[in-house]
Amino acid sequence: MDFEIMVRMTQKELKSAVAEELKEMGYPIKIADGYLYAQGDIPVLLVAHLDTVHRERVREIFYSKDGTRLMSPEGIGGDDRCGVYIILQVIQNTRCHVLFCEDEETGAIGAREFAKSKIKPKVNYIIEVDRRGADDAVFYNCDNPEFAEFVCGFGFIEARGSFSDISVIAPRLGIAAVNLSAGYHNEHSKSEYVDLTEMATVMERLSRIVETPSKKYKYLERTQLSFYGSYGQQVLDLWGYMNEPHKEKSELLMPLPDSAYLLIDGHQVENCGDYFINARNNVYDYIHHLDAAVKSENTTVHSQSGTPLRFSKDEAIRVRILPVEIALEMLGYLS
Repeated sequence: MDFEIMVRMTQKELKSAVAEELKEMGYPIKIADGYLYAQGDIPVLLVAHLDTVHRERVREIFYSKDGTRLMSPEGIGGDDRCGVYIILQVIQNTRCHVLFCEDEETGAIGAREFAKSKIKPKVNYIIEVDRRGADDAVFYNCDNPEFAEFVCGFGFIEARGSFSDISVIAPRLGIAAVNLSAGYHNEHSKSEYVDLTEMATVMERLSRIVETPSKKYKYLERTQLSFYGSYGQQVLDLWGYMNEPHKEKSELLMPLPDSAYLLIDGHQVENCGDYFINARNNVYDYIHHLDAAVKSENTTVHSQSGTPLRFSKDEAIRVRILPVEIALEMLGYLS
């Protein structure tokens, strides 16, 4: 299936098209509310999701001068059409089990439906392809060092993330899982773009992984102590404090486009990649180590023309918010 055709489809259309392509490959498939599953011969389960955050259908597609990047004013939907495309290419030569989920962006609804089903693929591990860039390997709460070493031996680097479909599926099946890069950037925004060179890199690495014989890797639950290392107990105390129901807070925040710039205490800052704004145009700084954002004082954000940037609910995502003092303490413990 051509990638341009794929990004122009609705979730429903893509599900039908993928089902037809799998049938043509000779896969036995199961179509259910929320997911599409196909049983393979190689003991690996590959996962991607069919939906995107964008509400508009892609009409226009623009390429960079060198032809390696593409984007759309409507939002290209690389998250996660890139993952779907990569998996369909890999299984042309390596017949893995595959699972395509619906509505990941609205709470992993399809993954939860699959987890409730009686399907239990006999696989050694699970790979989702739904992460920005080309090099990330995110294990979430799966803490199997042997599996991490196996995956990262193919050129991936362990990174942190908050949630994806495998966060539901892996513990249900008791099998180790990882989420790998898919070649998209600036996800959840209209400035999202897809890097075809990175997609090719991931395809090549993923093919080598699934073609390499392996043992079965169990899902081992990550504890907060093991995650935070030698300062684990202090961090657990803060974590518990943050997550008491009356103190937990999240908010809809919009990622800043590449064209925006910040004024921090009157000084212009061009790199806005880790900043967001809310509906009141308050600026937030996203801290990857904490998977949360803190309010940035004395900071304003402006469009390229110099006018204040306008918040768009359609481009916003829900982000956990931390008080500055709690974030500073946690960063101190983690340093």
